[in-house]
Amino acid sequence: MKGVILSGGKGTRLAPVTLDYPKQLLPVMGKPILFYTIEYLLEAGINEICIIVSPETGSLIESAVKKKNFPASFEFVYQAEPLGLAHAVGMSKGFIDEGDDFVVLLGDNLFDKKLKSLITTFKETDASSLVLLKEVDRPYAFGVVQFDSETGKAQKLVEKPKTFVSKYAIVGVYLFKYEIFNAIANLNPSARGELEITDAIAAQVDLGQNVQTSILDSFWYDTGTLPGLITSNTRLLIANKNFDNRGADVRDSYILGDVFIAEGSIVQNCNIMGPVYIGPNTVIKNSTIGPFTSISENTILEDVEIQQSLIMQNCHLEKTKIVSSFVYKDTKVKDHALVLDEIFKGNNLCKTY
Repeated sequence: MKGVILSGGKGTRLAPVTLDYPKQLLPVMGKPILFYTIEYLLEAGINEICIIVSPETGSLIESAVKKKNFPASFEFVYQAEPLGLAHAVGMSKGFIDEGDDFVVLLGDNLFDKKLKSLITTFKETDASSLVLLKEVDRPYAFGVVQFDSETGKAQKLVEKPKTFVSKYAIVGVYLFKYEIFNAIANLNPSARGELEITDAIAAQVDLGQNVQTSILDSFWYDTGTLPGLITSNTRLLIANKNFDNRGADVRDSYILGDVFIAEGSIVQNCNIMGPVYIGPNTVIKNSTIGPFTSISENTILEDVEIQQSLIMQNCHLEKTKIVSSFVYKDTKVKDHALVLDEIFKGNNLCKTY
């Protein structure tokens, strides 16, 4: 079993930060989103991994992954243009040997499901493909699946249906046999000009092939939007109960709940209410932090209030209240009475919607 991670695209929903930086490397609880995805594969025993990247940000992804030195071998394939998920999967054909099975993950999605159990189901049912599903409130925004509730076998797949088909959406976790490449090769572009992976799997269903489903009953988040980033960070902070602040220099401060403060950081005259993550070599003074906040390394915070937000590395924030917002690396923010549902980059306030 091999792994393929789709990490291309332009990330327009997180502009302006993604104009020159890959959304897959944005941090959630101090770690790039892509690294969680790689760890899903490693946990399942998959250590041969292909990452599909874009020309604009591929070199940054390749450098970050190699620097991390994961116990795996990686191949990076550059997709010239974002022509759809099926096109991106098709780009991995040279990496997948004929007869191989493989897992495909989206590099900006986080979920709570062990891949080992999906692999077991895939093999035991001798499926051509297997898709992970999640019950959603807006099925018209996704590829959805009708399936036999007893056998789990898919009966119908529709990409972004205009009329109700199913409340179960495909959440970006796929298991394939090599034959999926035949379905992709015979695809025509959809109305939006892309090769849809939903259409490729639907073609397998139409041919009578065994497409299986599995239901996700815990969390799944698309981190490609500001709400997705904030919500996934919140969820992971709640789930993590192994926080420690014994390596930090904490002075005249009140700390409540699950709080991680990395070694080398200084907290002085602050109130910190967990869950909170604070990275290394960060200085926080005269501030109130949390809950549901992650702060990356080498950041300085003075006289600020921050709640349910993400702050990247090398930032300097002063005399500002920040709620449900994202602050990009190397950003300076000063004298803002309230920042709510915003993205900061540089020294300017940038609305996202």
